Amino acid sequence: MRVAVLGASRNTGKAFVEQAIEKDIQITILARSPDKLPFTEEQLSKIQVIKGDALVKEDVARTIEGADIVICSLGAKIEGLSISGDIGVEETGIKHLIETIKEAKAPTAPRLIMVSSTGVNGNYDVPYVFRPFYS
Repeated sequence: MRVAVLGASRNTGKAFVEQAIEKDIQITILARSPDKLPFTEEQLSKIQVIKGDALVKEDVARTIEGADIVICSLGAKIEGLSISGDIGVEETGIKHLIETIKEAKAPTAPRLIMVSSTGVNGNYDVPYVFRPFYS
């Protein structure tokens, strides 16, 4: 089984990747800054890292090519009442992801799993892309 992960460098995505490595699942991740990934050298030796950005559709397509499952845990960094990083990365990255899956020429499109830590630790600011799920 091959799993592609978008949003692997922080909290939720990182936890998923670590667990998948323990189960010998083949993992491919998309990373803007591979040198800043929060994984050990041993873990990195078991991960295929694609240097790129979820804001670039071609990078998303390269990452999910041949994947059976795509895990998406994209999100801007929320610190207190402020948001840093790429605001809108969820919306744009997920848009690219869905378009790429729809355009896939593979006999079966990969399954898409969305994960979020929204609401954890009392932080109930819901990112724009997830608001329809909470209404």
